[in-house]
Amino acid sequence: MNMFDRDKLFEKISMGYPVEGEYLKGLDLSGLDLGGANLRGSDLSKANLTDTNLEESHLDRTKLEDTIFKNTNLSGAHLSEVTIHDVDFSTCTLSRVALMNSHLIRVTIIDKELRKTSLEGATFIHSTFKNLDLTGARLQKAKFLFCLIENCTLDECDLTEANFGLSYLVRTSLNKSNLSLTSLAGAVLEEVQITNSLLDHIDLTLVQARTLDITGSKQRGIIVERARIQGLIK
Repeated sequence: MNMFDRDKLFEKISMGYPVEGEYLKGLDLSGLDLGGANLRGSDLSKANLTDTNLEESHLDRTKLEDTIFKNTNLSGAHLSEVTIHDVDFSTCTLSRVALMNSHLIRVTIIDKELRKTSLEGATFIHSTFKNLDLTGARLQKAKFLFCLIENCTLDECDLTEANFGLSYLVRTSLNKSNLSLTSLAGAVLEEVQITNSLLDHIDLTLVQARTLDITGSKQRGIIVERARIQGLIK
């Protein structure tokens, strides 16, 4: 049973009170200004967040099953340790969002500026990313598995121990980035640039690449077992 309805929740958050660990399942929060809200650990499953302002909010460890995200302002929001399935974030504002150690399955993000976002330890599975600017993003130990990454910029990123296993990267750049211990095992690369980067023990096992530019990159201990690379530029 909900202890809060729409009005009570808005009133409490407007007064600066935290709403942690509460049952908010199914609430219609559309159009509300909940900027800076502390909703850590609350159950927001099936909640309607259409046109909701959650800028700089704290949503760590919230339950977000079947939550509706449409035109939601998540700029600077903290979404660490959450699980999200089957959401198209393309209408949402995501600048400076933090998704550390979160699991996102079948999500779509298109045409977004995501510079310096915090995605350390996040796992993306069967997800689609197109036309994203992730310059300077923190991607240590992030996993992009079975994903499509098209026309994206991942320049100046820390990709230490990141994993792009079995993903498809096309017309994407990872220039001036740290790819130490990064895995691209089984990935398909087409028109990918990894210039002036650190390629320390990068795993290219079973990679299929066409036009791969690694000009100026420092290479050490690269694993290329059964890789097929056409048009290598170095």
